[in-house]
Amino acid sequence: MKTEEFIRILQKYENGTASFREKQLVDSYFDKKTFQNPKVLPVDSVKAKKDTFAQIEANLGKEKETKFSRYWGIAIAASIVLCLGLFFGLSTDSNVELQIVATAYGQKEQILLPDGTSVYLNSGSSLQYPKNFTGDTREVSLTGEAFFDVHRDENHPFIIVTSELRTQVLGTSFNINAFAENDSISVSVATGKVMVFDNSQMKEVLVPGQKVQYNKSSKAYVRGQAPVDRFTDWTRNIIRFDDSNLLEAIPILERWFNISIELNDSSLGEKRITGTYNNPNLSETLESLSFLLDLKFVQESPTKYIVTNSKNSPM
Repeated sequence: MKTEEFIRILQKYENGTASFREKQLVDSYFDKKTFQNPKVLPVDSVKAKKDTFAQIEANLGKEKETKFSRYWGIAIAASIVLCLGLFFGLSTDSNVELQIVATAYGQKEQILLPDGTSVYLNSGSSLQYPKNFTGDTREVSLTGEAFFDVHRDENHPFIIVTSELRTQVLGTSFNINAFAENDSISVSVATGKVMVFDNSQMKEVLVPGQKVQYNKSSKAYVRGQAPVDRFTDWTRNIIRFDDSNLLEAIPILERWFNISIELNDSSLGEKRITGTYNNPNLSETLESLSFLLDLKFVQESPTKYIVTNSKNSPM
């Protein structure tokens, strides 16, 4: 992504007009830089982002006063690189070119990284990586969910940075679920060996069929078993609910089908779901859930649904 385009997205993020995809790009950037530099304010700190934008706007204001308007784009680019470099303690080395891929709700994407690593990015997720890997490690940043099949290189460990965890491998396949709205992050291993660690004392090595579930608030974590077919369901276009409650299921459905779902009664969110949907489509899935839960999904617009009790819903 060119610097000028990133500047435009940052401005839209600040004034509240950024699209979902653009918000994902900015949040992914802040997530990665906060983890790399503990001195940086938390990702969700309003002050942190406002301070950065204030520096950018100050430089923009000065530029607008000058008569050299034909250099406006170049000046903005220099300002944003300088501001972000100062704020995050980053290098402004022009040789490091970052790529960002973000998927909207209802979209998934396969990515081939420059080292031959394959990444399958789930809906509502984003991945940031360098155009070319240099140095001793291969590092990428993830927001959301992705399945990685890492090209083996024993001399250059592959590292995935999420908001709270770092996952390091040499060559293996595994799944990371790290959606910003979730309370936890999970890492599940399909093949090979994975090391997962945080900024404090947590450090776990996982082998195939194992996972770690990490709570972002308490910093506590639990190791457990993870049947490969379960955590790779989404890569095979399968939705599986295993005694999940409706409140847990709604974000999955929203990302999968690019819709929004609201409950007209919060108690409905406690209803439990067990079922598997292969190659699901929206209408059949909602019809099945309506029958199983004795609920009604009332369509208010092409992408908005209200969940009501069947007995109370309009005919």
